[in-house]
Amino acid sequence: MDRPTREFALQLMASKEKMESELVELLDVLKSNNTDMTAPLVDNEGFPRSDIDVYQVRTVRQKVICLRNDLKNLTNQIESVLHNLHAQQREGAGIDENSKTSFLNEYDEHTVPFAKIGAVTEGSPAEKAGLKADDLILGFGSLRASNFSSLKDVAQIVQHRLECEIPLCIRRMEVLMQITLIPKPWNGKGFLGCVVLPFDTVDR
Repeated sequence: MDRPTREFALQLMASKEKMESELVELLDVLKSNNTDMTAPLVDNEGFPRSDIDVYQVRTVRQKVICLRNDLKNLTNQIESVLHNLHAQQREGAGIDENSKTSFLNEYDEHTVPFAKIGAVTEGSPAEKAGLKADDLILGFGSLRASNFSSLKDVAQIVQHRLECEIPLCIRRMEVLMQITLIPKPWNGKGFLGCVVLPFDTVDR
C-alpha cells in the first residue's frame, strides 16, 4: 500500500466537509416537513400524514442513513491516514495504535455527552484540531460523563496537558469521531480558543 500523503488527507477532509454539508441540507428538508428521523409518518388512524410529503421524507431518511454510514467510514479513513502521516513524521518513535483504537471503542451511540462545544475561534488550537460548534463531548482525556463534575475538571486537564496531546471523543451529527487536541498559547484568549459548555445547560 502506498504511503499516504498530506494532499490525500486534505482531499479526504474536503470530501468529509462536503458530506457534512449534504447531511445538514437533508436534515433541513426533514425540518421543513416538521419531522425528523424517527417521527411516525402515519396519523393515529394509521393513514399517511397529510401535513408532510411522506414519499419525500422516506427518501430523505434513507439518504441520511446512507450518508451517515459513509461519513462514519470516511472519518475512520481520515483518522487512519492522519495517524500514518504522524507516524511518518516521527519515524523511530513508537506510536501505540492500540491505545487510540481502544479509546474510541469505549464509546457508542448510547454514550452520554457531558459537555458541548460552543463558539470556536478561527486560528485557535481548537479549530486546528478540527473541533466545531455543537460538537458533543463524550470523552476529554480521562474525563467521562461518569466522573465529570464541572468545567473545572476540563480546565485542570488542559493545564496539566499544555503542549501535549489530549484525545477527545465527540459526536457530530450522530457520528462518533476521535480528535486530538493540543492546548497551547496562541494569539487569542486561553489555551483552546473555544467555548466549552456543560451539556445539561444546553438544548438536548
